[in-house]
Amino acid sequence: MSERTLGMGVIGCGGIAQAAHLPNIVKNPRARLVAVADIDRDRANATAEQWGCTGYRDYQELLANPEVDAVCVTSWAAAHAEAVIAAAEAGKHILCEKPIAITLEDADAMVAAADRAGVKFTMGYQNRFGVSGPLIKQILDDGLIGKVMGLNVVGVGPSSHGAPWFLKRELSGGGVLMDWGIYTAFNLNWWLGPVERVFATSAIFRKEVMVRGELLTDLDVEDTVAAHLTFRSGAMGSWYSAWAVRTGHSTTSIDGSEGAILMGKGDGVNLYSTQLGDPDHLRGWRNIPAVEPSLIMLHYRKIEHLVNAVLDDTPLVMTGADGRDALELVLAIYRSAELGQPVTLPLERGIPVLEPAVAI
Repeated sequence: MSERTLGMGVIGCGGIAQAAHLPNIVKNPRARLVAVADIDRDRANATAEQWGCTGYRDYQELLANPEVDAVCVTSWAAAHAEAVIAAAEAGKHILCEKPIAITLEDADAMVAAADRAGVKFTMGYQNRFGVSGPLIKQILDDGLIGKVMGLNVVGVGPSSHGAPWFLKRELSGGGVLMDWGIYTAFNLNWWLGPVERVFATSAIFRKEVMVRGELLTDLDVEDTVAAHLTFRSGAMGSWYSAWAVRTGHSTTSIDGSEGAILMGKGDGVNLYSTQLGDPDHLRGWRNIPAVEPSLIMLHYRKIEHLVNAVLDDTPLVMTGADGRDALELVLAIYRSAELGQPVTLPLERGIPVLEPAVAI
């Protein structure tokens, strides 16, 4: 294990940087915070003073700092591509917050830039470092439920946005799917392999939203989506996601030829399998406890993932390409909802993704 520390910079000093990246970089004994950058000079200076590092208004100045070995890109989604590509060209390793970008063209350019530069490029899907997600992946890989046939995912909750840009499509790329659903898109690709076809509907049920004292109207990002999925493996499934609701609830079920997986909110992972050798009179559901780390710990682990991969020269378990594929699934759902017809993946290049929703 290397004794060297990784000099890190943070591009974008907004809420996710303050809550997740800056404190966890400082906490990591193998990392050191060198610099931050933000287009708001006052915020950059205040953040630098708070965390004891250098502050820049222009992230190019941060990238020119030879003490910066790696960066976390934590700006709004539409700004990710430019910063990630510049960081790769400067030879910096990269952790990019989700979503990777808002267009496939940008996502492909980001992945290609990192590949050309030979830098490590990972994504901000902290759920990859939890307990339930890897456990489900292991159960599936071990064949404990046989050939997967179907899946149902429900993930809803009242939204609580820290900044207006989340609800402005030109900056965020979309609504509930681009913000929350991008995690599910990653999970579906990780667990079950690529999706081959989607058929979706989306809507805007909530007409006005108050964010930081600003009343946002004429919203153009969806708050509700329902999609039918067909996987390349032949499995099929449904996915419902919403943030214009009064309370939160979530379930994930996966059915296979030899059993099933069921996960609800806070009850671990429930498994039924014919492959465990139990006699018929004992066969049934078994609960596998899966106590998740705190959210701040999950964020720590995703930063630790990049730090260790760079210092120890080990492979990433989650890459920019994974972020690109999650984005493609979300964009395919948007396109299907707009066209009112099934859409096949991979998406054709050069065809714009249209408006993702209509107001109800």
